[in-house]
Amino acid sequence: MFIHLKKIFRKYWSMSAIRQAFILISIYSVVFIFCWVISNFFIEKKIIENIDRDLSYDLEGISLLWQSQKTLALRPSQDSYYMIIPNSQGYQGRIAEGAIFPGNIIFFPEGYHSTSLIAENGTSFRARTLIRNRDDNIYIAAKSLETQIQIRKTINEIFFFSAIFSLILISLVIIVVARNTQIRISKIETSLNFIKSGRLKTRIKLDGDDDLVKVSNSINQTTQQLENLMGQFKNQSANIAHDLKTPLTNLRLSLEKKINTKKINQKQIRDSIHQIDEIINIFDTIIKIAKIQSGSERKKFSKVNLKEFGKEIFETYGPVIEDKGFKTSINSISGNKIKMDKNLIFILITNLIQNALKFSKKGTKIAFDFGPDKILIKDQGPGIPNNQKNKVIKPLYQINKMKEDGLGLGLAMVKAICEIHKADLIIKNNSTGLIMGIKFK
Repeated sequence: MFIHLKKIFRKYWSMSAIRQAFILISIYSVVFIFCWVISNFFIEKKIIENIDRDLSYDLEGISLLWQSQKTLALRPSQDSYYMIIPNSQGYQGRIAEGAIFPGNIIFFPEGYHSTSLIAENGTSFRARTLIRNRDDNIYIAAKSLETQIQIRKTINEIFFFSAIFSLILISLVIIVVARNTQIRISKIETSLNFIKSGRLKTRIKLDGDDDLVKVSNSINQTTQQLENLMGQFKNQSANIAHDLKTPLTNLRLSLEKKINTKKINQKQIRDSIHQIDEIINIFDTIIKIAKIQSGSERKKFSKVNLKEFGKEIFETYGPVIEDKGFKTSINSISGNKIKMDKNLIFILITNLIQNALKFSKKGTKIAFDFGPDKILIKDQGPGIPNNQKNKVIKPLYQINKMKEDGLGLGLAMVKAICEIHKADLIIKNNSTGLIMGIKFK
């Protein structure tokens, strides 16, 4: 039985919402008790101050009345008492009114004291006394504390029952809120377990607009991205397998032919090496894209002036483009410096230029636009069909594999570089050809 209860306790105590509810109830209890103690302290202090003030007034009245009339009709109210110990001239002993004072009270120092008195009916009660010594007379004024004690007891009872009621009410509210929160956390946990098991289409559905909803939305977005990446991974794996199958098959046939003929043909060896180089290049490029996407290449970000950077690019590539039989021009616009990795942007521009050279006819123009917040490469080629624009940026995708050279990885790398810069990839057809580039945010 004890072990079973212990397991139940551990189960519920492991729930964050339940622990938080317990902590909140504990904090409330501590704060309430603290307020209770402080309130009692100040209430009692105020009561004593009022009694001490009344005693001071009573003592002044007793002193004046005794000195002027020597009368015994001195008791001002039912809860007030006094005692006078006059000097030896004319009187002996004590003169008291309303109560019996303790015998040793004459030895008390002057000032306020709390002591016990005996009423006329013989019952003992607590009282507050004030002792003054004037003209060799000892004046003692006393006031019963029984009414104040009863008031304090009533206040404490009110505090106690208020504490119990409010604690029960707040506990119920906190437990209900904690239970609802725990249910929502359990939904998130269950969904994460489904996702962990490979069900990437699982989504967390929570109502409201609090932190748990924001966390759920972030998890859903992450899961969606993971699902997309897994889809891309499957497609890329199929594409890689398909693209590697042809060169590997050709290489195998070529090697079999060499074994069968037992002749060393230099051209065949060069072709075999070329095919191996193509395979290695595919893997190198895929690894490069993966590094860019993972952010491991993001090491040299700095602020760059696009106008000056454009001149640098044009001086590098302008002569190369013209040597290949194309015309070229540059248009630069001044603007704010852009934070970028120059090496990665250089790779991006290189891929865009290679793409323009591949699909444009010689004699046509390849133009550069730099600034204020974008880099564009414009060619006069056939452009890209609208239904192919989202496909050409996928790794190993080619619109017409039979007619195109290359691996189909250049624009995939361009896309990865844009993503790591949190920039937009521009792919746009115009009347003269294709515009491609990057727009920084």
